[in-house]
Amino acid sequence: MRCKECGSEVAENDVFCGSCGAEIIPGAAEERKSDTVRDESDQSKKKSSEKKKKESAGRKKAVIAARIFIALVIIAVIAIIIVYAVMSAKAAEGRKIFDKMPLGRDIEKISADTGEQFITGENSLYGALNYIADFDYLCESEKSAAVGGIMVPEWAVLLSEDGSGNISQATLYNFYILKHNWMGEKSAERIDISSIEFGMKAKEAERRLGLKPYAIVKDSTENTETYTYRYHYTDEASGNNRVMNFYVVISDVDGQVKNVYDEQLDYLNLILNGTSAAKMP
Repeated sequence: MRCKECGSEVAENDVFCGSCGAEIIPGAAEERKSDTVRDESDQSKKKSSEKKKKESAGRKKAVIAARIFIALVIIAVIAIIIVYAVMSAKAAEGRKIFDKMPLGRDIEKISADTGEQFITGENSLYGALNYIADFDYLCESEKSAAVGGIMVPEWAVLLSEDGSGNISQATLYNFYILKHNWMGEKSAERIDISSIEFGMKAKEAERRLGLKPYAIVKDSTENTETYTYRYHYTDEASGNNRVMNFYVVISDVDGQVKNVYDEQLDYLNLILNGTSAAKMP
């Protein structure tokens, strides 16, 4: 093939003559330029599309991560609710018996009113109960709990007689609350007893404490119910754990707070004292 202008030999696909520079195929340069522009546009669109896909994938990952986080939070909340429900259920049976307890009656009358059979301490399956309090009769859970390595029933109702043979005091223990940690719940600091005010209702006092009682003592001679809460905190000065029993005394007359006090448990003495006089708190 020859150039029409100068007659020089040119290749079939040449756009311009190599000798004179004349255009061999009219419009080919513009078409090739157009193709180049089109290719660049297609590449730009491709890059833009890939960028959008990456951004979309990133948003999807963020949404999935947020959903997983929300799901984990929901699961944690449900777990807390379940644990609380289980703890409440563990104490429910013993609490029902305790609440039906007609103090000032003999053991036969109490057994008839509650529908429960009370046994003497020596017939308990758990010898440890004889070390925590003096009592004459008890009713205990069939299920056990290990508190600080000591086997006790999940709950127990202990009864004490007065001089006339009537039951004057009843104590409910919910040992399941102490099952996972005999020191009780963890607190950031020592709870100020002034946070529980005289005349406050029992439910409000418990709401402020944020704790569940592991022991309740009903006394007919004093007309009171004493709620015992256990917790522990870390002393900043020594770095040691301080185990506390927090007591709220409620009047049976009006159901209001009559007294509040606390005490630190000397658990080193509890563990190391080898005398038989040492009592569990």
